[in-house]
Amino acid sequence: MVAVVSRVTPNPAAPEWEQVLSCGAACFNLCLAANAMGFGTCWITEWYSYSEAVRHALGLAANERSAGFVYIGTAKEQQPDRDRPQLANIVTRWTG
Repeated sequence: MVAVVSRVTPNPAAPEWEQVLSCGAACFNLCLAANAMGFGTCWITEWYSYSEAVRHALGLAANERSAGFVYIGTAKEQQPDRDRPQLANIVTRWTG
């Protein structure tokens, strides 16, 4: 299990929103890399990502937040695919 921490620092070249998004991208890429190596992964936030007790236990500073926990291991079984929305219902085409 990897605890992922997002840290935001003042930086005119990288606004807060971009720093938060970058942390999410790091989580997703960690999952992709582990999956490519044959491992199973699950990125979960759950209640403990927002718990003050967990923040304290991890020693997070005021400018740090838990982005969640990435579990990496060997899958015992194939997970069924979940229902996905039809792309036509969620995608808008811009024709400028």
